[in-house]
Amino acid sequence: MTEAGLPTLEELQQRAAALFAQWRVLDTAVEIAWNGRLSTTAGRAFVRSGRIELNPKLLAEACDQVEVVLIHEAAHVAAFRLFGEHIPAHGRHWRSLMRIAGQQPEITHKLPVEHLRRKKPKRKRRSLSLYLRMCGSCGERVVLEQVRYGRCGGCSSRDNYLVVKTQASAAGRRALLRMSDGQVRAHFS
Repeated sequence: MTEAGLPTLEELQQRAAALFAQWRVLDTAVEIAWNGRLSTTAGRAFVRSGRIELNPKLLAEACDQVEVVLIHEAAHVAAFRLFGEHIPAHGRHWRSLMRIAGQQPEITHKLPVEHLRRKKPKRKRRSLSLYLRMCGSCGERVVLEQVRYGRCGGCSSRDNYLVVKTQASAAGRRALLRMSDGQVRAHFS
């Protein structure tokens, strides 16, 4: 056991080998690693390469779940090796391997993860373009940062717009506002 109460990689390798023997998988080579970049996923399996990654932060808080997660991921690798690549990830083959190992075939874990989610600061996305939207029926004009379609506010015609795009700047906004109806229509002739 490591100082956080987690098993060592060697112990996990031995447990995976025992599972593969129990499932009668001939190719028992599997690589197990701790991946500290995982945030809410308890573990993941790369079936083609035979690699299993486990989340040390999440499992350190629930050491009793390491065995369950290891069996879950090892069953993915074993199902691939025993039955081929065209089986569903959590299908009957995987479920039967879970039961043979003495586990319920649960697809997701129920570990608390809210405190582990990375808080990303919300940033306002700056528009790089401005659009002049002019109704082709009544001539109503609006300058927007995103093109929106639908009913015209002036005449209620639907999606009958002429749209001119320019760079998002004060000069671009002035240029759009100075355009005459004829100049806007000339863009589309």
